[in-house]
Amino acid sequence: MKRILLAIAALASAIACGNTDFDPQNKVDGVRILSSRADKPYAKPGDTVNLELLVADGRVEKPRPVVTAWIPIPCINPPEDLYYLCFTGSSGSTGSSSTGGQGPLGQLRPGQDVTRFLPQGPTYSFKMPDNVIIPRKSGEPYGLAILFNIVCAGRILIDEVDPSKGVQQVPISCVDEYGEKLPPTQYVIGLTRVYAYANRVNNNPVIEGLTFQGAPVDPKVGITVDRCTAKDVDKLQDCPELKLDVQVPATSNELNEGEKDVDGAPLRELVWASFFATAGTFDGDARLLYDTRSGKVGDSVVRYLPPATPGVGTLWTVVKDNRGGAVWTEFPVTVK
Repeated sequence: MKRILLAIAALASAIACGNTDFDPQNKVDGVRILSSRADKPYAKPGDTVNLELLVADGRVEKPRPVVTAWIPIPCINPPEDLYYLCFTGSSGSTGSSSTGGQGPLGQLRPGQDVTRFLPQGPTYSFKMPDNVIIPRKSGEPYGLAILFNIVCAGRILIDEVDPSKGVQQVPISCVDEYGEKLPPTQYVIGLTRVYAYANRVNNNPVIEGLTFQGAPVDPKVGITVDRCTAKDVDKLQDCPELKLDVQVPATSNELNEGEKDVDGAPLRELVWASFFATAGTFDGDARLLYDTRSGKVGDSVVRYLPPATPGVGTLWTVVKDNRGGAVWTEFPVTVK
């Protein structure tokens, strides 16, 4: 069993270079990872770190359930912090991978179903190694752990490895019950980075609330809107202006310890919000909330465009900072 888990871990470099778009279009019409987070974005050596994925399934037809799975072994300090070098066996200036080498991959036969060997569910925990912090070419020492995850509306299989395609190929597939590879709308492969510092601290941002058309939103109740009756529903100007905003306190704009501008002034975190919907769209994928120098920006309102077809969907707001912090909220939308 241990050898199988090591072999699964060796897939990480290829997995990471699959469908890893963490800033996708705001229309959710397939299987997606909208975000991931750690309860300790900056951990200490020896800490237990709890991870969580925000998984969305916007498929209209769902012939197979979605499986959310984790590669159970973290990749520690890959060369140059490059995720696709996690298991190449080469050493770099920033350290080496957690296992090194492509050997364990050979223990798994192409076509083998590894679904049952992977921990499943939207959460996973790991221990940050005691010796994770290492010297760097420039700046203070730090450590990096990378955890890989897979969301697949089917079964997870091993592919043939083609050395001619380089290190960023994907020797893994999401297939149906007949072994046929599923299209990208049916799976996504992602990663979560967690840094370790001796003294730096980073907290996840906080969402205090949401407003829709100026009124507070109860996430349990959601919102109700009229469908868009414009002839061309892709034209925002032909539908009512429906405004969504997110309230994030200034305390979420933390000081970015050790980082300064060209004049030596300390910098703070960059904080932004992204929006996603299974029903309707938004007039943009993201809004900047806090700048590194000036703090809170002026207008963070995003415009929601309801669909032409009545029904019930889901809206998500994800708030992130540029040091790996994340928080989210979701609520239903009823389209009349």
